[in-house]
Amino acid sequence: MIVMPVAAANKSVATNGSAATAKRDADDLADFDRRARMSRDLGATEMVVTDGLPIARWEEDPDDPYPAWFAHHATLFKMFPPEAVRPFMDAAYAARVQRVVAGRCRILAKYDLKAIWSANEPGVLPEAFFVAHPDYRGPRIDQVTRSRKAYFAPNVSNPDVLAMYREATTALLSACPQVETFLWVTTDAGSGFDWAPGLYPGANGASENRDRPLADRVVRFMTNIQQAAAEAGHRIRININQIPPRPWMIPTFGPDVLENIQRQLPAGLAVNGREGPDGRPFETGVTRVDDGAFSPVVGLVVPSFDPVAKASDAHRAFLLGDRESEDFAFRLLLSTRDQPMATALGRLAALRRFAVSEVGEARADTLVDAWSALNDVRKYLDVLDFGPMLRMGHVLNRWIERPMVPYPAELTDAEKAGYRRFLFQARTEEAASDLADIQAMRMYEGWGAHLLFQRAVEISLPRVRRAQQDYESLAAAATNPEAANYWQLTAKRVQALSYLLQSADDMVGYQAQLDRVTAMAAKPEGNPVLGAQNDWARADMINTARREIDTAVALDKLMSSSSAPLLDLADDPADETIMKLGPDFQAVLRQKVRTMNAHWRDYDRLFTMPNP
Repeated sequence: MIVMPVAAANKSVATNGSAATAKRDADDLADFDRRARMSRDLGATEMVVTDGLPIARWEEDPDDPYPAWFAHHATLFKMFPPEAVRPFMDAAYAARVQRVVAGRCRILAKYDLKAIWSANEPGVLPEAFFVAHPDYRGPRIDQVTRSRKAYFAPNVSNPDVLAMYREATTALLSACPQVETFLWVTTDAGSGFDWAPGLYPGANGASENRDRPLADRVVRFMTNIQQAAAEAGHRIRININQIPPRPWMIPTFGPDVLENIQRQLPAGLAVNGREGPDGRPFETGVTRVDDGAFSPVVGLVVPSFDPVAKASDAHRAFLLGDRESEDFAFRLLLSTRDQPMATALGRLAALRRFAVSEVGEARADTLVDAWSALNDVRKYLDVLDFGPMLRMGHVLNRWIERPMVPYPAELTDAEKAGYRRFLFQARTEEAASDLADIQAMRMYEGWGAHLLFQRAVEISLPRVRRAQQDYESLAAAATNPEAANYWQLTAKRVQALSYLLQSADDMVGYQAQLDRVTAMAAKPEGNPVLGAQNDWARADMINTARREIDTAVALDKLMSSSSAPLLDLADDPADETIMKLGPDFQAVLRQKVRTMNAHWRDYDRLFTMPNP
């Protein structure tokens, strides 16, 4: 046996890793080229250049899930770090991203397209940076019930920090002169301005900024970047959107602050979609085909029936969805782009014309009916949207992978190995064991919430099954194997959606019943008398658990039947994250089934056993 020296072995691993990274980046550029060509053919003027950039895995923390919310965002200091920030960033990562961005922008130049830079700003920086430069520390920006550590953005009122933003902007535009539009979100996912009222930990920041108007500070931040671009010979536009506040949230920019900001902003700069100085609408021109309602199911394009206003000729960009969706999305957009769709009737007519082009006149209504059914489902799921329910539940909370058992705290490390480290849960193990505790929101907690959730799924599932039957009908009627395979694959994806909905309903219902029974603290009879019947709650929990097992088995079988992906899974185990299911998903699913089957007798400790 030949033993490789340690140094040589490490070098070999590094070389192999570099080769794998280079291949991945080359594949990325080929995919970007294809999308850019599609965008050009659709009449686009620009394209989002930041979608799907490499995730900053160096920002992730095994002891804290919160960085998963910002590791994928293309913040300027992370991608093009200025000199003062550079020692605290991952140099290899920055160099790699800069190569990818430059390559993408060369592709955009080839197709005469401009670039949109989409990210969150002002963005979080490593704690070590603020330890070294305490004067630059800005607001704390983490959602404190979803993090275990404190995270801060820079103080963008500090002249030195503003100079850093100018440096980073200049570097970006040098690498990608095609960037013309910046679309930023603030307050969410690792970003924020000092003393903004909507900051997740509450209004906070550098003491010196407390009495400085927020409007003045936001305007200075934005004009600073615009001026840096102008000095480099570039004319850019910027829009900063606050995270849309839900009813329980405080807006980042109140009406008076918004009015003050807009009045001060020059043309080309906007906040919340209103451009200075007169508040005119800021045109992004971005058309999105998929709203993510059915994620993690891939390749399921369901066009909205809502009217579509005529797109701007000055700014047009198209988001085509996941890789499995983009070809169909392209055909949909190409077919409908010049159609009058400003009314519901006009939109329906345009969609039916597209359906005819896909399946012929005789089957067009079947395809439209499938879309209609799934559009209904999308609307029903809106009431459960605290973040898209299927993604929040099945991905961030790993519902589909985790077992339901009456004593989850007793599960062994081996039984939890497939999912526990990927739960987005920053609090206690007790919270992590609670199926309804998703990022401390607990929006599906309690019996009343269970009934409302159950109702949403109850009216959704028949429509999902109807859509599945419609797609199967299209497959059976297809006149060529390629079309038959496509519609059969779509039917399987819809079937996967039905399993995810059923599992979600099971998870919420099971936890509600478990909480109810646990709160009663009833002691089971040690020796039930002859004739003791099965308790209603016991039957409900056991039957729910059995249905969940059967659903998991059926989903496993369905996935084995398809050579094409049904769900969004990482290609490599190293790429599984809190935000993405892993390639060993089916193995984890099978472990879930084994675990649940191993814990049937646990119910005897929670309830009096029936003795009929």
